[in-house]
Amino acid sequence: MLAALVVSLAAPAAAQAHRIRLTAPAQFDVSIAQVRYAVPHGPRPALRLALAGPTGLDYVAVALPRHQPKRAVVALVAVVNRRPRGSQAPDLAQVVFSTRPSRAMRAPTVTQATNVLAASPAAAPAACALGALTVGDLRFALRAGASPPGFGARSTIVQALDAACGRAVDPAFRAAVAPPALPAPSPRPIPCPPCPPLPPGDPHIVCPRPALAVCPERA
Repeated sequence: MLAALVVSLAAPAAAQAHRIRLTAPAQFDVSIAQVRYAVPHGPRPALRLALAGPTGLDYVAVALPRHQPKRAVVALVAVVNRRPRGSQAPDLAQVVFSTRPSRAMRAPTVTQATNVLAASPAAAPAACALGALTVGDLRFALRAGASPPGFGARSTIVQALDAACGRAVDPAFRAAVAPPALPAPSPRPIPCPPCPPLPPGDPHIVCPRPALAVCPERA
């Protein structure tokens, strides 16, 4: 019995999954969130991430910084609203996913900035403390949905973080997330009425059809 008790005390506690709910962005915009686990002692745990609900027309990208903050493990999540122009599909209110550390940890702290392309947040989100990141600074973890054309999971997170922190955003990313509206089609010209019949011997006049559709008159 004593041996069984010792084994029981030495066994690590089962890691608990934590459900994360993020506010989804408006159409043609992006949200960026930081999921931060405090690691007061011991090595950093590995994280398993999985979607725990529908994503609709949104694109979800998750990555982990290769250089983690001291005594913490952090994941970055970007959500892009990819509902096309003219679509009547409803936007999701939130995107839900789960995290499961490789050992028992307290629930993470989640901070988020929403609709960062429309306007920079009044206060810099906690993720800005990571500094300016490049694609090479991130380790891919998860993606779902159709990405903005020309941008993958890590580059989407980099651009979303730059927008949230007030840094310059690649114009190509803005155009990929919010494609410009197509110009209205030009009105069809009014057909020119038939030319009046000409007396014999007069030169033949062809009735033109320019944009203004002005039919010439015989002198």
